[in-house]
Amino acid sequence: MSRADDRFEIQDVLFRYARAVDRLDHDAIAACYFDDAVDVHGGYTGDAAGLVEDIRTRHRTIDSSQHFISNVLVEFTGQDSADVESYCLCFLRQKPAEPAEPGGEQELAVIRCRYVDRFERRDGSWGIADRVVVFDESRVVPVVDRLNPDWVASRRDGTDPVYSCGSRGGA
Repeated sequence: MSRADDRFEIQDVLFRYARAVDRLDHDAIAACYFDDAVDVHGGYTGDAAGLVEDIRTRHRTIDSSQHFISNVLVEFTGQDSADVESYCLCFLRQKPAEPAEPGGEQELAVIRCRYVDRFERRDGSWGIADRVVVFDESRVVPVVDRLNPDWVASRRDGTDPVYSCGSRGGA
């Protein structure tokens, strides 16, 4: 396997993590980490199982989440280890405090951060061994969702269209 292949596998873990958080796929979040990994993630510090529970709790009030990961820099520190820095831009839309009419105002948190990770390859697979989330900015802005209700909307669970995309019969 080449270093280019290793970089793609590491990047794939980062992208799978983003999708897992955005779709609230708790098993897929945990699968990105080794069981003994430590994550320093804002107000949470601990192992991957605890991080999943923290995300489960914090995201109960979020009805839309998108994590965009870019600027992935991989520096190999050994045959099976790498220091990885990646930029992350998060959009987290809060559920309305009270049942609101469609098109009502909501709060959108926009967070700029970086993932400073130590990746390892164990049993042939790359995963997060340790992570520190470094925050650059967090702001909250009011938003009114003008999405046409007839359009396909994202869902934060296994009913999101991404999980059935292979069943469309090809393009």
